[in-house]
Amino acid sequence: MIELLFTAFTIASYVWLLDNREKILRFLCDEIGELEICRAIVVIDNGREYYRMKKGVRVLDCEYLRYQPKSFNFVEKEMLITAPISGMSANSSVYIFLNQYDEEIGQIFQDLLRVVGRAIEDLEVRKRKEELLKTVRENLKQFQHLSDKLRNPLAVIFGALELKDELGLEKACLMISESAEKIKRVLDELSECEVQTIRLTRTIF
Repeated sequence: MIELLFTAFTIASYVWLLDNREKILRFLCDEIGELEICRAIVVIDNGREYYRMKKGVRVLDCEYLRYQPKSFNFVEKEMLITAPISGMSANSSVYIFLNQYDEEIGQIFQDLLRVVGRAIEDLEVRKRKEELLKTVRENLKQFQHLSDKLRNPLAVIFGALELKDELGLEKACLMISESAEKIKRVLDELSECEVQTIRLTRTIF
C-alpha cells in the first residue's frame, strides 16, 4: 500500500510538468507498471497502444481491451481496472491488471486517473490557447498587410471619380471596376482569416 501511495503521489505531482499527451501516458505506464501489485497496464489512446507487463504476463489478447469503458470499473474475474482517460479525445482508455484489489486500492487508482485526466485536459487547453494566440498574431500581421493592399485600389477609385470628365466615363468605370475587384479579393482574404480564428476559438471555449 505504501508503494502504491508513493507512486500515486509521484505521478500526480510530476504529470503536470510534462509537455505532451504521449509523455504523460508513457510516464503513467512506466510508473504503474513497476508496482508490485500490478501485473500489466495497457493504455489505448486514439489507436496507439502503450503498455508495460511483468515477465511472463500476457494480457494483450484480453477481451476487455476491445471495449472502451465509460467510467471507472473493476472486473473481478480478471482483477482488472478499466477507465476512460479524460481529455478532448473520446477514444482513450486505461486497463490495469492487478495481483490484489480492495476498495482502498480502487479509490487510489480512481483518484489518480482523475488527476491524470485533468492534467491532460489542462495541457490540451493550454496548447489550444497557444495555437489561438499564434493564429491571432498571424492574423493581425495579415490584417495590416491587407489594409495596406486596400490603399492602392481605393486611391485609384477616388482618382477615377475625380478625373472622370478627363478620363471619360467608360475608362473611369473600368478603372473603378478593376479596383473594386481587387478590394473584393482583399476582403475575401480578411474573411478567411476571420473564419479560421472563429473555428479555432470554438474548439477552446
